[in-house]
Amino acid sequence: MKILQLCNKVPYPEKDGGAIGISVFTKALLKAGNEVKMLAMNTSKHFVKIDSIPKKFKNDIKLETVFLDTSLKPLKAIIALLSGQSYNISRFRSNAFESKLIELLKKETFDIIQLEGLYLTPYIKTIRAHSKATIVLRENNVEWLIWERLAKEEKNFIKKRYLRILSQQLKKYEESILPLCDGIITFTLTDKQRLLDMGCKIPIRHIPFGIDLEEYKSTRNEKNNALFYIGALDWLPNIHGLDWFLKCVWPKIHAEYPKLEFHVAGRNMPEKYKSANIPGAVFHGEIENALQFMNSYSIMVIPLFAGSGVRVKIIEGMALTKAIITTDIGIEGIECNYGNDVMIANTPEEFHTFIKQCIDIPASTQIIATNAKNYVQGHHNISIITNNLIGFYKELTSINIQAN
Repeated sequence: MKILQLCNKVPYPEKDGGAIGISVFTKALLKAGNEVKMLAMNTSKHFVKIDSIPKKFKNDIKLETVFLDTSLKPLKAIIALLSGQSYNISRFRSNAFESKLIELLKKETFDIIQLEGLYLTPYIKTIRAHSKATIVLRENNVEWLIWERLAKEEKNFIKKRYLRILSQQLKKYEESILPLCDGIITFTLTDKQRLLDMGCKIPIRHIPFGIDLEEYKSTRNEKNNALFYIGALDWLPNIHGLDWFLKCVWPKIHAEYPKLEFHVAGRNMPEKYKSANIPGAVFHGEIENALQFMNSYSIMVIPLFAGSGVRVKIIEGMALTKAIITTDIGIEGIECNYGNDVMIANTPEEFHTFIKQCIDIPASTQIIATNAKNYVQGHHNISIITNNLIGFYKELTSINIQAN
């Protein structure tokens, strides 16, 4: 099949969940014999020097990019707020991107046009005007739910109210745009059910996030019982969760285990972490090799209280045989055996209990980590998942051909 991927970021370097979530499927589709072309927004927030991308990757997907300034503009945000429009969506509308898209659609014919997330949906009308391709939206997250959950966690009344308005605007937009697609892919069964509950009638298929298991080899050079956290630190839910852990959990743990270290890494780490003087906490910033970093420590903590979709880093940690402690929202969408494969904690006391168990009873912790590895091998193998994805594509194109 000939597939055009539209992305709201360049999926390189493959260090954060968003980039990995796109590129792993792209490579798998190519490996399965499909022809893939990618048109990506090169945004101000996640700007990538094109020369830094491996030539093979660029050539295989015939990558083209368009620069887009997605930085927050207070005046435009206020105008959107007053007009009832979603500012989250309007930031990704670009005449330059639309022009490049039209140029591509006039030159080439595609079987599938895959939108990598809700922020590409403003271009559906343009696609329909210039192509008969089947349009598939890959919903990595139910976006409005992230903002709704952030609003629930926010203590400041004004910020809470603003976040609720953003959530409501985004939900209204999402409900209106979904019927314009030919099919939807979700990473999780939970998100699939949410879309059904929103009244979505078009075909939806749950296609889990997959990984190439050959790339995930656990090593034995772990520092004794060190904790670690890794995640994009320009994403508000991650910042909120890490702040909570450093304030509500880490001081008591460090007092009880003064030699224990907590290592933190993440792309676009805010200055407040880099300059922080928190005993026992080590802030690495953006690291060159995420898998090597994860393999260096034994206990992974993901304190997340807002979000949707699936946490790619948790699946990677499981694949590397790590003991993982996360929240209900952190593990949401990963259909593993809670308690046996991962440890679930939602309060400071629960995090403390499980961290203490990991340190004091390493044998039981290793059993959980091994169970996690086994789960990923059975449920997130990219080869099997890609076959399911291609099968869904073929079903949708068949329906599209009959309709036309």
